[in-house]
Amino acid sequence: MNHSLSIVILAAGKGTRMKSNTPKVLHKIANKEMILHVIDACIKLKPKKIYVVLGSNSNNIINILPKKNVKIIIQENQLGTAHALLCAQEFLKKKKGKLLVLYGDVPLLEPKTLKKLAYSKYNDISMLGFSPKDPKGYGRVKFQNNKVSEVIEEKDLNSEESKLNICYSGIFAGDVNTIFKLMGKIKKNNTHNEFLLTDIFRLASKENNAASLVLASEYEVIGVNNFYQLSLAEEYFQNKIRKKFLLKGDLMKDPRSVFFSHDTKVASNVKIDINNNFGEGVVIKSLVHINSNNNIEYTIINEGAKVGPFSRLRDNVILGKKVKIGNFVEVKNSKIGDGSKINHLTYIGDSIIGSNTNIGAGTITCNYDGKNKNKTIIGDNVFVGSNCSLIAPIEIGNHSFIAAGSAISDNVKMKDFSIARAKQKIIKDGSKKFLK
Repeated sequence: MNHSLSIVILAAGKGTRMKSNTPKVLHKIANKEMILHVIDACIKLKPKKIYVVLGSNSNNIINILPKKNVKIIIQENQLGTAHALLCAQEFLKKKKGKLLVLYGDVPLLEPKTLKKLAYSKYNDISMLGFSPKDPKGYGRVKFQNNKVSEVIEEKDLNSEESKLNICYSGIFAGDVNTIFKLMGKIKKNNTHNEFLLTDIFRLASKENNAASLVLASEYEVIGVNNFYQLSLAEEYFQNKIRKKFLLKGDLMKDPRSVFFSHDTKVASNVKIDINNNFGEGVVIKSLVHINSNNNIEYTIINEGAKVGPFSRLRDNVILGKKVKIGNFVEVKNSKIGDGSKINHLTYIGDSIIGSNTNIGAGTITCNYDGKNKNKTIIGDNVFVGSNCSLIAPIEIGNHSFIAAGSAISDNVKMKDFSIARAKQKIIKDGSKKFLK
């Protein structure tokens, strides 16, 4: 743990521009809430404490935050970013060392960038800036004698200042006492009728303590205020994951059509075709082939398995080595043994299937009786014919055979043959009633 670093994450904003009933920082990137992206980056710096400043009625945010080493601070009245940081002052006024100030809606920051910012040795205060292709919408960093003199909000720029190309990310760090000493001098801005945290840099410059500048890439500091910006952040994050897997030796026919979760684990030598979506909890081992158009979450896919196209795997699925899951197959909360095949139009739920077993097309496990989810257990080397209904709870023994079109409700023992069909009836020339 770094006993000299404290971190404050400002996340009390109402997020009205999102036009959503969900609090802004709870919107997800790669299936993880934005604020958790920020906290995870912070944890890698091993700070003494992480303080999260939230607005009132933030229980749904509080509920997802880690309990260890995180302190919640409530900002009852939202009076600007400076006021939000001042809400943390009583917890930090006796602290010594560095303070890093972040935002809950800037989710793509790299720990190495934050470390460089937090431990800048050049000045008591350091700010994180960037040089975007289009600076519109951002506050600009103004320099005097090659030193930061102030940050100017975009709406306050004059024509000359609008040409400045270094923008302020809103993120800064510095000596705890220096920061709060300067903040005590910030006055309410007459134009905006709030306390602006950016004023700290103008005040520092006046006291000959100009902030040093640390530059980050534009994608790292993207702030999310609306769904368009959320989509950009998602795109940046997905491209980062895709690049990692491609360089690892995984083949993707069209990387742009493959979407990973923040926690997806993929070994090398995996082939992923177009239009695949991976939710949380997916582990893919080597030599796996994921065909096109699958939706997979909470699933472990072992070596050499083949999945899809058009399959759905969810809620705690384990596929053994060289398993084949074919088109329009759904597997839920089930374990499939090595070498087994479920090739077509099938639903397998709450089941354990042994190795080298074949499940025929159109087969379903009838696992729900209206109240409970019941278990289907199928042994090794079993052949289940097409269009069978396996009515759980049920056990089917090793080396048994289930005839096509059967509705099986009783256990089938090892090596037994089971057939359960209505007897076929033929009426000679009976089609005359129906065909003209």
